[in-house]
Amino acid sequence: MITDILEMGEQTTLRGQVVVLGSGIAGAEVATHLARHGREVVLLESGREQFDPAIQALNEVTFLGKRHRELNPHSYYHQYLPPALRGVSRVRQFGGTSNVWTGKWKYLQPIDFEGRPWVANSGWPIGFADLLEHYRSAAQDYGFGDLEAEAMRSEIVELRGKLAAGGLKMSSFYWEATPTRTAKRFGDEMRRSPNLRVVLGATATELKLDDSCQRVTAVVCRSLEGRELRVEGEVIVLATGAFEAARLLLASDRQLPGGIGNAYDLVGRFYTDHPKHHTSTLRPGPLARQYAQELQYSPKPRFCICFALDDATQQAHQLLEHVLYLKPIYEKPRERLWRRLRGRPGCRDENGAIATYRVKFVTEQAPHQNSRVNLGPALDHLGQRKLEVDWCFTDQDYQSMDKTLALLTQRTAAVGLGTFDFSNSPPTLETMTDAAHQMGTTRMADRPEAGVVDTDCRVFGTENLYVASSAVFPTGPSYSPTFTILALARRLGQHLLQMTVQRSQRGAVAPVPVSQQQIASSSAGVSADCSLVKRVDPMPAVKPSPLGPVL
Repeated sequence: MITDILEMGEQTTLRGQVVVLGSGIAGAEVATHLARHGREVVLLESGREQFDPAIQALNEVTFLGKRHRELNPHSYYHQYLPPALRGVSRVRQFGGTSNVWTGKWKYLQPIDFEGRPWVANSGWPIGFADLLEHYRSAAQDYGFGDLEAEAMRSEIVELRGKLAAGGLKMSSFYWEATPTRTAKRFGDEMRRSPNLRVVLGATATELKLDDSCQRVTAVVCRSLEGRELRVEGEVIVLATGAFEAARLLLASDRQLPGGIGNAYDLVGRFYTDHPKHHTSTLRPGPLARQYAQELQYSPKPRFCICFALDDATQQAHQLLEHVLYLKPIYEKPRERLWRRLRGRPGCRDENGAIATYRVKFVTEQAPHQNSRVNLGPALDHLGQRKLEVDWCFTDQDYQSMDKTLALLTQRTAAVGLGTFDFSNSPPTLETMTDAAHQMGTTRMADRPEAGVVDTDCRVFGTENLYVASSAVFPTGPSYSPTFTILALARRLGQHLLQMTVQRSQRGAVAPVPVSQQQIASSSAGVSADCSLVKRVDPMPAVKPSPLGPVL
């Protein structure tokens, strides 16, 4: 069922087995998975079904370092969206930031999980194999194309070999025709579910701890209208994104000075994004002309590819991962005539003759602790401290980008992919924008001295608090984190389900369902009996992937 905080009485208390904060892709995945298996779940969302600029204003932060792009109705980004959402990177609305997402699904590569000696603080405490079954099951359930089969298609294998001979690599991603919006995908299920209660307009302001300060007992929420709500649960999941997860942990400092999970002053640190530049062009060479159909961006859904320096080159020059995306720009009649007069060969895909390719250059950022978010003195309209964002870079970021640009320019020309035109304005970190890929503020680690959450995404120092978002990414070399966010959410959902089964087997007392009279009538007859929910068979065993880093 879906309700609004305004439909509840003053100072209402709700209770569920699991409390999930955030209705984006991660939150919706965890909440619906557990509810289908008979768990009582309360899902809290700050926004409402309709976009509300007043609620959206709660996202405002103070930038101390490089700024992010901001709302701009005339923005180049997100032209397919209503003007009120163009250029924004975080959305407070039912469905979360999935409401502005473009729909690109891409695996992280096996090497992305490995530590690189030349990149400090790199490497994940889990590996590609730990997420592969969840990538696969999500692709099947959501109806994505098979990235592993695509990697073995003859044209892709052939192109990959030609690029490899020139010191380049490529990988594929799946681009949906209509981007996944969780409010649409899960909305009807959420309304019908007897085990899931969604509360809109409820902004989490504090996490309450028990006397041991090791267990979260409740989430305190408020609305802009002044309504308050307390939600108690056995397990709490923050599926709110990197900024909001860090803010809530830091703001919950009444019982633990410095906030929850912050014993080593790591909450909010190691903040990264993917700086990107999108105004360069590439004149197609013979290789681009030969494989123009593989470089198409439309019609969707379809597989697309992107390019980077190969792993050996990155290691030899101690570089970060920087990726090229090529979007075909089709010829106008005058351009076609001018090309023919100059005797240049044409480049054509299924959509028409291609004049050039627009180049999107996306960079990995080295994780370092001084790039961070923290609480500042300014207050929002709920009286909460706003975040200060100090997004900054290291010498390695600058040096890596300069060297990568030089090598990519040489190698794309040498293999025949094409020649760059930067129009006297090559990409620099100063001129690049963020990609709305906030990562790393509660990074995953194998010990509390190195991160904020463990390999199960549980916040160190707590028994029942988890984070499900790109906030847990130690590094994010490969562009587009959404598929990995979804895979981690699926993995967490299975972990929590198994954990509650084990707890029940040990005789733990199940939490009491929602206790307020305001919603008792709609909860009549609700049971946590799994017989009320469609049974989901266990995941089949995962076969080792033969593909390596070419997905």
